[in-house]
Amino acid sequence: MPLQLIAGRYEIEREIGRGGMGQVYRAHDTRLGRTVAIKRLPPEMMHDAELRRRLAQEARAASVLNHPGIATVYDYEEQEGESFIVFEYVEGITLRERSGQRRFTLEEIVDAGIQLAEALAAAHERGVVHRDLKPENVMVVKESGRLPRVKILDFGLAKQRHAVTPAAGEGAAETATVATSRGLIVGTVNYMSPEQLEGEPADARSDLYALGLVLYEMATGANPFLGKTPTSTIANILKQEPPPVLERNPVAPAELDRIVRKCLRKRPEERYQSARELAVDLANLRRDSGRSRPAAEPEVQPQVEPAGTGVFSRGAARGTFLSIQVGYLVMYAATYYNIDKIELPFPLYLNNLVLLFFLAGLVGTPVRLYLLSAVAADYPETGAKFRWLFPVLLVLDFFWAFSPVLLGNKLRGLAFLCIAALLYLPFAQRRLLYDAYSPRGGRISGTHRIR
Repeated sequence: MPLQLIAGRYEIEREIGRGGMGQVYRAHDTRLGRTVAIKRLPPEMMHDAELRRRLAQEARAASVLNHPGIATVYDYEEQEGESFIVFEYVEGITLRERSGQRRFTLEEIVDAGIQLAEALAAAHERGVVHRDLKPENVMVVKESGRLPRVKILDFGLAKQRHAVTPAAGEGAAETATVATSRGLIVGTVNYMSPEQLEGEPADARSDLYALGLVLYEMATGANPFLGKTPTSTIANILKQEPPPVLERNPVAPAELDRIVRKCLRKRPEERYQSARELAVDLANLRRDSGRSRPAAEPEVQPQVEPAGTGVFSRGAARGTFLSIQVGYLVMYAATYYNIDKIELPFPLYLNNLVLLFFLAGLVGTPVRLYLLSAVAADYPETGAKFRWLFPVLLVLDFFWAFSPVLLGNKLRGLAFLCIAALLYLPFAQRRLLYDAYSPRGGRISGTHRIR
């Protein structure tokens, strides 16, 4: 769009977003020489007195908040029948856009959850309830050398009064008006708490319900209540319990599932009663997951929780598993090198077993190299990958368990002991991966779970 100067100082550059009640533009503040964001009503709505009142209410609500996790409101202007809010320009992408790029790691989920909980806590302490927290209203800001920061937008957003339109899938959530037995309520159906849908006033615990849904989506990639139509979505929210996070993401720690499910309780009194309480539980999860804390983040006092019940520490389990992979690779290499020297103690027609060993080694080598590199780099989804690779490895390792017969003439009776040890080894590897990545595994584990 062509450049437009409004309020004598804000030069509109381009549109950067559009919501249920407003259009958002990037603009240049010619007086202070800084980039800002401007939110104003669409042209067809700018003469609606009720919507203008709500826009002013949003500006007043957000202006009392001063927190790094909340976009700062700079000004509210009215001129020539038009109203608009001037607020901090946040360079980044929405959480919805980020979720479409790649899966979130546990570290990213927990860190974003803590930041959002602390931002909500700051708002709630000033008497401000967001009422419309969703991935579209969270900006992700990439910072060099650190985990991304998140910022909440649209505090106190006055929702547009219009009919609900069907949602076909997991796309952007629409702000809508919903009829209930108590009258009309306005909000985003996909992220409304049960009490909001029943026409009850929203409070801080309603925001925590929405945050629980945001965390659930980050962990699983899906909204657990989303139906084919808004009506079915509402019915799901009111009647159904969400499937466990572990059901859709087997590598998620059980503690994350517990935290999210507590946020999503139907009755507000059964949820977290404050955002600070939620932030503490997420900080405990990060500590028990062995993740370091960003230096610049506000301190949250952790609570002591029991350690895992595994035989090995997480590091020892990973190291032992790596050693086993190296051992298998050495065994494959030794077989390839000596394949022309092996004399099987079987009739000639069974000597083709040597070829089978060779082919099994060809299949097993890339699998072993993958596991070696994944565990060495502490690849965050190793537990889940191993769950799918385990049947393949079980077949290959069962076959290679009989490799001592290749040296049967030399090992004699010891060959049977070697076979027994090699037959047990695949199951030992499964236990090692459990200790390395399960929340109930190693003594310092808590990152992932194998099922």
